[in-house]
Order: sequence, then structure tokens, then C-alpha cells
Amino acid sequence: MQLFKWPGQLVLLNILMFMSWRSCRGLNVPDYSSRYQRDPKTVISTNDAGRNPDFYFPADPEADLAESAPEEPPLLRQKYRPATSTPSPRPSAAAAFSYNPKDKNGPSNWNRIDARCGGRYQSPILLNTSSALVVNRKRPLRLAGITNLPDSIRLQNDGHSAKFTYNWRNVERPVLSGGPLKTKYVFEQFHFHWGSNSSVGSEHVLDQQRYPLEIHLVFYNGLYGSFQEASNQVDGIAVVGLFYEIYKHSANEQLNTWTFFLYNVVQPNSEYTISFIDTFPLYEVIGDIEWPYFSYEGSLTTPPCLETVTWIVATKPLLVTEKEMNQFRRLRSATGLMVNNYRPVQKLNNRRVFLY
Repeated sequence: MQLFKWPGQLVLLNILMFMSWRSCRGLNVPDYSSRYQRDPKTVISTNDAGRNPDFYFPADPEADLAESAPEEPPLLRQKYRPATSTPSPRPSAAAAFSYNPKDKNGPSNWNRIDARCGGRYQSPILLNTSSALVVNRKRPLRLAGITNLPDSIRLQNDGHSAKFTYNWRNVERPVLSGGPLKTKYVFEQFHFHWGSNSSVGSEHVLDQQRYPLEIHLVFYNGLYGSFQEASNQVDGIAVVGLFYEIYKHSANEQLNTWTFFLYNVVQPNSEYTISFIDTFPLYEVIGDIEWPYFSYEGSLTTPPCLETVTWIVATKPLLVTEKEMNQFRRLRSATGLMVNNYRPVQKLNNRRVFLY
């Protein structure tokens, strides 16, 4: 009897399962095949109020596939690549150019550093009183704010010159207007060019005479937001140049306030901040501007030699002593003493030079 006990139980269990299946055939079992329709209006569930919001069947059976598929990268517009090879970038002009005529980066080769240095409107030039076009009906040249004191002055030995940059806070910058200028020009900085002795140094040559020192006061057109923005505009920059001649009555006298600070920037790429208590206005540098002057269209006298400069060069020189000139000649560049930092005169190329 024990041999038939387990088989009999299995037969009874199968009978019960068959009866349960027959009783369930009449139940309304959901047909999920009707749920997968492409029509977005298809009802997903017969009891939306009671369904679990965390689990649903999408109206579009391909929706999940679309969400799980990796996104295709957006199409990017390809940059135009010319067929010819592009030139290699130019070296930094500030670090590359030299005033040594024997150097490979000397003035005669500046056009290799920057092609604009080989343009037809380059500076400096020879200024001849006899050949200049005299302007009889002229507007007075004005420099507003010439007595304004800056908050501080940044003095730099940039390896090529001694540069004074005024920092303004609540005081307005000096503004140059009138004369050949059609708009107002805002003061940016001034710097110097000098020679190894007092027979050379200035960049411009006046009636065949070269002076020992020349100052350049750099202004930018107030129509533009900054010197950098204005420098590339055809009317972007105005530079006032003044010569210095040696004061012969006293070789050791200190005539110019700004020379007191040169010993702070003897080494190349050094700088010194002149605090407010020691600052000085432009009036102490150039005095009144009631002098005759030349004007012509030219360029910056160092690379990149941008031909965007209206030059104003005074005919009346200022005074400097030999002691002050020696202070300039003690300054150093990366290659030695910083002397003869002037560019040779350039061709006039049929430009007109006016005398105001």
C-alpha cells in the first residue's frame, strides 16, 4: 500500500488543478495587446485612479526605446580650411624687436617681425620747416586736465623704454583736442627715446638736427573704449612728441621731476609705483602747449607699427641736463645698456606735413 501512496496523491493534485483552471476561464483577464497603440489618445489603464504612477505602459511601445537609445551628436558646421597652408603665428613683437642695426631683429628687419612695419605711412620722419604746408586758419590745440593729479603713476622699464602710465580714480584724465584732431583724445601714457650721447637720441629729425631726447605722449580716440580698441582704428591714436635739448648753464641740476624715479627701474622688466604724495601732473612734464608744431599721418615707431597715428611734434624743445641724461643711460635692457632706442627715419612717400 505504501508503494501507491505518492502516485495517488499526485493524481488527486492534478485533478484539482484542472478543475481550478476551468472555473477561471470566464474571468475578464486584461488584454495588454490592446494597450500598445500609436494613437496618443489611447487609454492606458481601465482604472487610472487606482494604478501605480511609478509603473505604466507607454502609449507608444517605441517610446522607451527612444529614451534609452544614445543621443546622436548634433551636426556641427565645419570651419573653412583653406587649401593652402596657414602661416605660422608671428613672434611676440615686444620681445623680438631690437634697436641694434646689426641684429637680425634690428630696425631694417622689423617688417619680418610684422609686415605692417614695411607700410607706406611709417614714423618717424624728417621734419623740414621749409617744405611743410603752413596752416593759417587753424583751431587752437587744447589739453584739458593738464594740471590734474593721478591717484598713482606706474613707472616701467619694459626693455625698450621708460614708460609712465597714470592711474586715475576720481579725477578725469587729460583730454587733447583741437588742431588737426576732429575728436577728443584721452591720455594713456608717455615714454622716452634717447641716445648714447647728446648728439643722437630723438626719433624725429627737425631741420636736419637730431636731439638727445624725445618724449611721446600717447592719447587714444575717446570714441573707442580703450587704447587697445582704438589702436586698430584709422583715427585711433594721437601722439604728441617733444624734443629736449641740453641745458648748458648747469650740467648737474635736476630740472625734471620725473627723473628722480628712474633709479627704481634700472633692470629690464622692472617697475615702480609712484604713490599719490609724489605724483605730478602733465603740466610738470611739458608745461604749456602754446608752441608751433608739425602734424602728419604716421605710425607707431615700434612693432607692430600700426599706421593709425596722428602725429603732433612741437618745434620748441624742452630742457634736460646731462645729469638727467646719464640717468636714462644707466637703464638696462635684456642685451645691455638701454641706449640709442630710436628708430631710423622713414620715407615720406608723398605724405603732406603741416605746420601749425
